[in-house]
Parts: sequence; structure tokens; C-alpha cells
Amino acid sequence: MTEREGIRARRARWAARGIAPAAVLVCALICVLICGLSAAAAPKPLTRMEQMLALTNAQAALGLPVELEGTVTYVRPQDSSLFLANGNQAIYVKFARDVGLSAGDRVRVTGVTEASFRPRVLATEVKFLGHGELPKPIKASYTDLIHARLDCRFVTITGQVLEAAYDREQPHPGMRIPVRMAAGDVEVILAHAGTLTPEDFLGAEIRVTGTVSGAFDSKMRLAGIWIDVAAPDQVTFVHRAKTSVWDLPSMPISEVGYGYQDRNESERIKIAGTLTYFEPGWLAVVQNGADSIPVQTRSTLGMHAGESVEVTGFPDLDAESIRIVKGQLRELPRNQRMTEAEPKAINWDDASTGRNAFDLVSMEGDVVAEVKDARVEMYILRSAGHLFAASLRQSSSDARLAGGTTSSITVGSHVKVTGICFVDSGDHWRDRLWFDVRMRSPADVELLKPPSWWTVERLINVMGALALLVLATVAWVVLLGHKVRAQTMALARKSREETASQRRFAQYEQKRGMILEMISRARPLREIIEEATGLVSFRLHGVHCWVELNAEWDHGRHQTTPSGFSIASETLVRSDGESLGLIHVSAAFQLMELAEIREALSAGARLAELAITTQRLYQDLRHRSEYDLLTDLPNRFSFERQIAGMLEEVGREGCKLGLVYIDLDRFKEVNDRYGHRVGDFFLQQVALRMKQQLRGRDVLARIGGDEFIALIPGIRTRGDAEEIVQRIERCFDASFLIEGYTMQGAASIGLAMAPEDGLDMEELQRVADTAMYLHKQQKRENEIQSENQKENQGW
Repeated sequence: MTEREGIRARRARWAARGIAPAAVLVCALICVLICGLSAAAAPKPLTRMEQMLALTNAQAALGLPVELEGTVTYVRPQDSSLFLANGNQAIYVKFARDVGLSAGDRVRVTGVTEASFRPRVLATEVKFLGHGELPKPIKASYTDLIHARLDCRFVTITGQVLEAAYDREQPHPGMRIPVRMAAGDVEVILAHAGTLTPEDFLGAEIRVTGTVSGAFDSKMRLAGIWIDVAAPDQVTFVHRAKTSVWDLPSMPISEVGYGYQDRNESERIKIAGTLTYFEPGWLAVVQNGADSIPVQTRSTLGMHAGESVEVTGFPDLDAESIRIVKGQLRELPRNQRMTEAEPKAINWDDASTGRNAFDLVSMEGDVVAEVKDARVEMYILRSAGHLFAASLRQSSSDARLAGGTTSSITVGSHVKVTGICFVDSGDHWRDRLWFDVRMRSPADVELLKPPSWWTVERLINVMGALALLVLATVAWVVLLGHKVRAQTMALARKSREETASQRRFAQYEQKRGMILEMISRARPLREIIEEATGLVSFRLHGVHCWVELNAEWDHGRHQTTPSGFSIASETLVRSDGESLGLIHVSAAFQLMELAEIREALSAGARLAELAITTQRLYQDLRHRSEYDLLTDLPNRFSFERQIAGMLEEVGREGCKLGLVYIDLDRFKEVNDRYGHRVGDFFLQQVALRMKQQLRGRDVLARIGGDEFIALIPGIRTRGDAEEIVQRIERCFDASFLIEGYTMQGAASIGLAMAPEDGLDMEELQRVADTAMYLHKQQKRENEIQSENQKENQGW
């Protein structure tokens, strides 16, 4: 090594010794900087409950750190959750592991925020600090509860017990107790019942202290109020029932509807009969002779179909159906047993009228489809050309009883099913109703005739074997063809042509799919027609295509025939045979097959026909959704949309809006005396007369059976509206001639003005409704005074 090379080597070693410590120092500085930035960026944990309650759900979804202390007011081990209170504030906490907490424990909760109905805490640690006192309960009203003003808070309520049943969802023996407060019903969930039984609660007035929670729908909207109660010492009996509810006189099932007054006013009743169907905790059906009735109940007693029971609860009317709600069941003593109900053999015509609703029936039919899972077994049966369903729910109390099996029931079997005839709601006077025969146990389906050997499954197997045979033959032919060089070249050329054809066909199908999507989205008809004609042009390699529609659908383009070309046309026809117009193409026929032109024209015509038919159906459905089918007046939905715009105009333009509430007098007497047909014609004539009294901008809407509302926008004074009110009232002066009957009409009318009486739709309706009832009362007093004067003169 030369001297110069040695010097260079020494310099390299010195540089390396200096660079290594510098590199380590730089890396350390970078790590410290990154850690500092991370610590600065990390948010501080929320330590006060008011900070937690001030969050929105969008903020809570960010998973902010939380470290809170408070008092446990209620624990749900089965849901891994608890309610935490601190003073007058409270939140909901989800935790990963139950640490044996109870109400009154002081804890520290560490975790992150999470979005829910209200922001809540997803706890990673719940530390026990000691046991303390529960917070002082807040006296709650139903209004505060249903408006979620006291969500998660510790409250006290007072109300009347409607029902009481053991709760199988609680880890310890508990109860669910629906309670009626002054303005609505809540559900008390008692986690530990202790020595209390459901019989202790029936008919009693109680005071309950517990934590407010709620029932929520699938979109996390509040659908009911729960009061979670930890122990029986938080329940106080204000008044116990003077007599047992079971001492009430038993009434016939056919008279249950007589006891209905209003959902909050009906008195408790009692019936007796045979239990024909029972789903513990939800539904029972009781039959006595030819009468049967469904019972909504939370009872989880071990009862089965065929037992004699008595039921106490409250009558309820729902969609022209009578039922008992808040029902309580118990088995009758042996000396009071009733004759077990026998199934009534019926056919599809009998069941679809609704006359056998909730009766124990039996029907025969052929199984056309079956669906089975862990919750339900369902069969679709055909009887006399009609379809109906028969189902067996695993939640039925008899579903797992021995004595029958459904394993032998397959598609094609002829069976007899026995069960309760559940009928869907509908107009049973005019329409046939869909029904479902709900079986109680596997023994309720009886195989009368097994399916034939030639089933759909075997047919599919045979067709599959034939398809495999065909594929094998085709493969052999292809292999044989490849042995010939000339054929190989021809096949290659043909393959290229087919690829181009398939590519063009794929483009064609894509365009066609786009047009169908435009039709489904109700795009403007003109756009769809233009795309359809473009599709025909594309298929015929650019020939000109256009549509001429009839006057009703005049969105076409009129065009003269290009010189030197011929025109081919096809008529657009609706499904009922009505002509809609013509679709044309102009082409040099000598350059293409006539069949190809006709096929392309036909495809375009079908798309145009579908677009026009769909457009008409959309317009008809929209009209039906916004207008009353009887009077062709705007319905409540349309009225609410229009008044919203008019109220915005009042606030923006400074004009006035009159709302006229019209209630027909003695319209029920017209229906009772002349029948509903004459009543319908009477409503149509009344609507026509009242509409003729209004101005062009005014709106008359039918919002109920004999109730109408007129909107009078853009007026200057109340006198302008009162003038129209007088015209409406005078239009009833002339008698009505309907179906040969002459009758008088009258109406009670109330007026509200915006902005004087308010700028809210509900407030204006309330003012007008009050004025209308005052008008109606004044008219009745005048009539009574007039009759008294006539009697005095006659005297």
C-alpha cells in the first residue's frame, strides 16, 4: 500500500467513527419528536359526566377516551351493561366482563365513547370503589319519559298494574309488569321478584323506583319505556286490589267488544274457554263453542292446547278485529273443565272470508313448497286452485311434544293440517283475505297421500345426466374437428367473428339493461324513448330510428322519409290492445335482412311500450297516494305537503293564509238511513259543491270520513276568508237529489288564520277545529231553542 492510499484509509476510518454516533443521535431525536407529537395529538379522557352528555352521536362514534366515576343504579348481566349515575346525570355503559356489581356500588369506568340512541360508554375496565347510597329518585311523568328527558335517570313513578308475568329473560326469578300512568303505559322490569307473585300485582296501584330505559326499534328509535327495578323493596303497593280479578263475572267471548271504550278507558273483563293455541310470553287463543279470540299475554305458564282456562284482561279493537290485551291466564279447576274444542273442517272459500278467524280448523291441500329453519316450519299448500300457508312455530308450547313428525312431509304430498286460522287484516266485506293455518305441534299435519315418484328433483337429475351426455358429445366433435387443419383455420375465423358478435351483443344488452333501469327509476319518457331508438339504431348498424306517439304521449320526433330509403314500422300496443303510436326505421333494405329489421323494431317497440305503461302506472300510483279515491280531492298527505309550502309563503311574503275546517253534520244518519252507496254519492256531491266555492289557488282536501279542510292562501284580511266560509256554508242550502232520495245537508265550519293564530299546521288545525266545534254547538243550541219555541206555541 502506498503512502497516499494509507492516508485515504485512515480518513475513511475517522469518518465512520464520527458518522455512527451522529446517526444514533438523529434517530433518537426523531423518536422523541414522534412520541411527543403522538402524545400531543391524543385527546384527554372525559372525566365529567356532563362532558359525556354534551357529545353528539357523530362525536361519540370517534371512540373518545372516558374515565368516569359514579353510582350503579341497575345492572343487566345478561346484556353486559349497567346504568351509571352521578348526581342528576346518568349514562348507559356496556362492559366486557361481569364483576358482580349491584345497585348502589360506586365504580370507576374506563373505556371509550360509542354511538347509540344517546352516546354511551364501551367500558374496557369497571373498578369497584365501594358501596354507597342510591341517588335520590326523580318523580317522573309519562311525558318526560316518552320524550327521553330522563333517559338512564333514577326515577319514581306511580300507576295501575295492567298485567304481571314471570320474566324468563332475567338471570334470577323476575317479572314484567305493564303499568298504566296518567298519560300512557310503561313496562316495569323487576329483576328480583323475591316472594312476590304475579297475583299480588293484578289490579293494584303501585309506586316503583328504578332506572329509565327503553324499547327501541331496528333503527334505534324509542318505541316504549322500561323502568328497570333491581329489588322488590323498590316496589310499594299504594292500593291493593279490593277483590281478586279472578272474581269478575265471566262474559261470553262474543260480547268482549262491548267492553271496549278507549285504549285507556276499557274496564278489565274475564272470559273462560279452551286454550287452542299458546306461545308463552306473547300470544294465546281461547275458544268457547263457536267463538274464539286472540289474547296478547306475557304469561309463561306451562300450559298446552286443550286445557280449560280463564283469562282476564282488557278488550281492544284493532283493524276490525277484537282481541284481549294485557291478558292473564290460569287453568280452571277440574270440576269446571270445559269440553275440548274440536277442529272444524273448512275449505279455502270458508277461510278466506275471515268467518273462521282464530277458530280451530282443519284443511286439506297439496304441498307445493316448504321452508324449515330453527324457528319455524312452513308449508305452502294448494287447495282447489288457491294457495295458503300452514306453519309450525317452535315457540309454540306444544311444538316439541311427542306424537308426530313432519319429516315425511315433502313437496307433492297431500296432507291435512289442523290449527288456528290466522287471517290478515283487510276489507273482508269485498275481498278475499290471506290466511295462515298456524299448527300447534307436529301431530297437526297428517300425510294423506305421498308425492308421486316423478318429482322435480328427479327430473333435474335426469336433465343433468342428459346435459352431461350432450357436453361429452360436443367435446368429442370438437376434438375430432381439430384433427383437420382446414377445419381448424375455419373454426378460428369463425371464433373471431363470434367474439366480435358477442362483444356487440354484450354492448347491446348493456344498453338494454340501462334502459330498463331508467324505466324502473321513472326517468322522463322522452329520455327513455330516445335511448330505445338509439338501441335500435345500434343493433341495425346505425340506421335512423324514431318514434311517433299518439297525442296523449306526444314525446316523439316527427321526421320525413330520407330520399332513396324505405321505411319499416311497427305499432306500439298497450297490454289492453290500445295503440300508443309507431316506431320507424329508414334503411336500405337491400343491405340487410328484413327479419333482422323486424326483430330490432320489435325489441325497441317492447321497450317503448314498457316505458309508456310504467310511466302511466307511476302517474296513477302517485295520484292515488295524493288524492282521495272517492272524491278525487287531495288527501291528508297531500294537504300536509301543500300547507307546509303555503306557511313558508306566509313567513316569506307576509301574506295571510286561511284554514277552514269543515265537518259534515249528521253524515252518519245519511249512511244509516240510505246506505253507504248513497253516502258515497253524497260525499262526492258535497265535495263538488264546496270546491266550486273556492278560488283557483285554493285547496280543498278530505282528511277523514266526513271532515274536510280548505286552504285559502294569499289573502289580505280575515274578511276575505270569512266571505269564502259563508259561500261554503250557503252551498248546502239547496237540497241534494241522490238515487231518487232528496236530502238536506249542512256542515259545521271553523276558521283559523296564519299568522294570527299561529304558523304551525297543528296549531292552526287545533284553532280551526275548536272554532268548528263551537259552531256545531251553537247550531245545536239554536235547534233546541227553536224546538222549544215550537212546543210553547203549540201549547
